[in-house]
Amino acid sequence: MPKAVKRVQKTENAVSAITRALRFEKTGKRYFALSAEKAMDPFARQVFALLADMEQKHFDDIQAISRKLEQEGKFPAVSTASSEGRMRLFKREYSRIKKEKAISGDSAVAMRKALGFEAEGREMYTRMSENATNRQEKTFFRILASEEQKHFDIIYEYLDFLEASGLRMGE
Repeated sequence: MPKAVKRVQKTENAVSAITRALRFEKTGKRYFALSAEKAMDPFARQVFALLADMEQKHFDDIQAISRKLEQEGKFPAVSTASSEGRMRLFKREYSRIKKEKAISGDSAVAMRKALGFEAEGREMYTRMSENATNRQEKTFFRILASEEQKHFDIIYEYLDFLEASGLRMGE
């Protein structure tokens, strides 16, 4: 009997973590989509649109895991293949749009907020990975933490680009 109780607890912990992750990704997508809509310059608009798309893909991945967990009662095997492909696509697209012009100081303000959001996501997923009891669950959240770190790095690089262009917050 104790094994059954332990299994239910593990599943409930995974479901709770997935619910938090879904909520976080949904909030991120909304933030980035709204930022893209309100961005004054085309470069920031495209970066925010890319980030919104990445958050949607995270949401879709997490939702698929959630469905499998619900159906099978255990955390399914995860693969890094789709996340690695998406990050290559994201970096390639980012490099392309970075070559475009027209930048405003508003971009720096919005990107600093985005930087904080990605750091928060990275920390949340790192904690979830550390607290997970299932190897697949640990792997899944570690992958998400890694993707959030890559988003953070790209946003940070963009801020460096803004500063190299002579734009600082409030300019």
